[in-house]
Amino acid sequence: MSLADHTRSIIALAWARMIGLGDEELLGAGSHHEVIAADGSAVAFLRLFDHTVLSGPAEVLRHARRRDDAELADERRLLELSRRHAPGARSLGAANLLYAEEPAALGAAQRGAVSFDPEHVRAVLAASPADDVQASGIAAAPWSAALVDEGTGTALGAAGRELWAGMLGQLGVLTVPDQRRAGVGLQLAAVAAEEAFSEGLVPQWRARTESVGSLRIAAALGFSPAGSQTTVVFD
Repeated sequence: MSLADHTRSIIALAWARMIGLGDEELLGAGSHHEVIAADGSAVAFLRLFDHTVLSGPAEVLRHARRRDDAELADERRLLELSRRHAPGARSLGAANLLYAEEPAALGAAQRGAVSFDPEHVRAVLAASPADDVQASGIAAAPWSAALVDEGTGTALGAAGRELWAGMLGQLGVLTVPDQRRAGVGLQLAAVAAEEAFSEGLVPQWRARTESVGSLRIAAALGFSPAGSQTTVVFD
């Protein structure tokens, strides 16, 4: 499913402002951009529709000009390139960027009740591996909710939403380990997306390229791919 021109324009404008480009530089015909950042800043390669953007320290960008887009989008290649600048470089991985234009209609087979009690969200965070908590972004998200078993009061999972550039609702979900593969993440993602729509935001879903489950949730909710982002940070 392709995104409407109006939605594409909002996404392109949001990313242009976050990266530091002009409002129209990620619109229209394909283009490549470089954004020089201070030493110690992250290195990121963005593909968005027909455009690419590489941002990072000047030395990294200079070496990157010899590489094609496929190499820069590859997590291992970008990490190797960044480690020439600083041995302590660490990859945050490659993620697909997907967006939705309308709420999804889920079937009747849903679990639990949605709770906006922060205690339920904290219970999910406490019961989950630290790496998963960090990747979800829920701990720092201004908006969050949990899915709770109505019989036992046990929190099954949580969702969070961050505001990006005032236009995108970046969604994250986290299911406690013993409740995974039971539809909890899908249900929470649907709730978070619907809440984003209600506030006039375009829901954004970032799925790690190796995360089949995350991509399945996006597909089930009608999210459409728009690009990818590969990121390396310096400790």
